[in-house]
Amino acid sequence: DKIPGTSPGFGSAAAANGIKFPYVFPIAATYWSQGAAAVQFAKEKMGGLKGKKIAYLFYDNPAGREPLPVLHKLAEMEGFDLREFAVPPPGVEMKVQVQDIARRYRADFVINHTFGKAPSVSLNEMTRNGYSLSKMVGLVWAGAESNIMGAGGWHKAQGFYAMQFAGAGQDYAILDEIKALYKSEGKETPREMNTSVYYNRGVLTAALHLKAIENAIIAKGSGDIVGADVKLGFEQVKDFTVGGLLPPMKITAEDHEGGGWVRIFEVKGEGFVPVTEWFQGYRDVVTELVKSH
Repeated sequence: DKIPGTSPGFGSAAAANGIKFPYVFPIAATYWSQGAAAVQFAKEKMGGLKGKKIAYLFYDNPAGREPLPVLHKLAEMEGFDLREFAVPPPGVEMKVQVQDIARRYRADFVINHTFGKAPSVSLNEMTRNGYSLSKMVGLVWAGAESNIMGAGGWHKAQGFYAMQFAGAGQDYAILDEIKALYKSEGKETPREMNTSVYYNRGVLTAALHLKAIENAIIAKGSGDIVGADVKLGFEQVKDFTVGGLLPPMKITAEDHEGGGWVRIFEVKGEGFVPVTEWFQGYRDVVTELVKSH
């Protein structure tokens, strides 16, 4: 029907291929890019990967298994041992898996790709087994305020690293503008803004939709636009960071993902503190995988 659709941070990673999937736009790091970035972060944190043991703790469904091709390729490339620990739905019981990771396998680092209630359970189980949360990074659906609160609060998750495809926290000019808008209309700031991870992702999605439509209108010279025009509008997005809330993505006809940028935040005190700038992990490996699908 030539209607553009977006899937920021979820959905098929192969959809980043704009030639094969012309009307699907991930517009954020796919699971392949997230997996690659997690390995890149582990490499920098440990000063190398050769001979290291990395545990992949994942929700056992297609989305949970999606990063595996990238992880297998990188394990072969970098010479680390990768072991998979599947958590069956609904993901509220993982005592056995965490014991294996912390006590038997003795992982040097953990990549946590769980969703729903599972991230909260994983934080508590890791702590219960004496495993330092500073040796674990959660992919994008394992690191929101709701996951931290579900584990018992900020004090229960100190040191945990959370990957984001939009900025976390409140320290962004665009959020101040949104709060000022509500105030000017005599309204209270919506409580949803307190869950900054998900709210900020909503701002990312809305901003990119609007930018694509704006690009389409400018190119057409009028508001008489259709889906094909908006598709081209998405493919013109470049250097649009909304004051740092969005990564420096560049969406093209070939790359509907925009580069697969992420940023790592650490749970510190009563919030998320950035510990990296925006970065891409093993972009050449991810790009090759996208082209082959």
